Amino acid sequence: MKHIELIELLYKHRHIIDEAFQGNVLSQHPPSQLIDEVAIFQKVAKEYELSSSYIEFANTMLKRVDANYTFGDYQQEIKRLIEYKGDYLESGDYNILMRIKGQVRSLYKKIVLRDTLINARINDIINDNDLSMELVLKDAKDIDSRITELIEAHSQNLHILGSELRGLDSGLDDMLVDINIELQPYTENIHQYNQRLSDFILRTQKRKEQNKKLASLSNKILKEQDYGLRALLLSNSPLYHHTLNKKHNIAHLPSPVELEKSSFIKALSKLWVIEKKQRKAPVDKPYQKPPSVEHKAVKLHLIEQDIINDRPQDIYEYILEHNEIQKFDQQQNIFAFKTYLTIIQNHREKIDVSANYNQYDIRIVQWI
Repeated sequence: MKHIELIELLYKHRHIIDEAFQGNVLSQHPPSQLIDEVAIFQKVAKEYELSSSYIEFANTMLKRVDANYTFGDYQQEIKRLIEYKGDYLESGDYNILMRIKGQVRSLYKKIVLRDTLINARINDIINDNDLSMELVLKDAKDIDSRITELIEAHSQNLHILGSELRGLDSGLDDMLVDINIELQPYTENIHQYNQRLSDFILRTQKRKEQNKKLASLSNKILKEQDYGLRALLLSNSPLYHHTLNKKHNIAHLPSPVELEKSSFIKALSKLWVIEKKQRKAPVDKPYQKPPSVEHKAVKLHLIEQDIINDRPQDIYEYILEHNEIQKFDQQQNIFAFKTYLTIIQNHREKIDVSANYNQYDIRIVQWI
């Protein structure tokens, strides 16, 4: 069978394949071609299900993650890197150094892919309206616990890449600096995923409790066990509009004469007194100039010029004390950190990244 024929076969039987992919029990026996020739379906006990290879293919194309996906902490890869380091220090073999570089690149790509898969899985959980609330809540708690474990493992991995492998080779050091800088956004993403799931779990639990109370009340009403509800509505009829009120029973039905237009208007005129309102022209108010707002911005070129002249030992502390940052009464740390990231990104060839951190828990970077 050619590839184009496979595509045509999948399109021909798209409805039965999609029905099985949604987790439904098939309403008919799958065609023999989908079992014997391309193995889209496989027999499990007495029923037919989609093969794991097809499910994996579909999830990959749809950027979905299976519920049983385990978020890797890559302890085996890290352990192998440490072993390679020891072997290289003993032998100085260039081939071992090349393996270390290849392993570091592979680990970086896995971390980036993991971020995409976690984000896709969280979107699936939050946006999946087909599952019951119990299943959604269970999946969310499961993924949330895995992300919590992942935060510590990710921090340890960054420490290994940032310090343990430094000093073996200048080319490897440059690679590690670039990778650590590029992994910073993914570190922030993990914490954001954790917060996003926690908020979703809290909202879902509240909604679950509300639905439980509504279901309980609904069952009582259907079983005519609504004495408490009737008592509530009767006792608070002024507050709960359009509810039960024994005092407002209809005394009599209107007669045909009372329903005539003239009689109706005459009856209304005895009850209501309509006062005429005089219209007054609107008073024009003079234009008031809004208060001026002082806009402040960081003049990046001034900070860069001073760094080039002074060559500070710790670029972040230097930026934090600069006049361009001090002019902000609040959020000085935020503006300083954004400026710090911009400068080290724009001038990678002119900086030296240390393995140590300063008093603000930020990597020490020196201008060279």
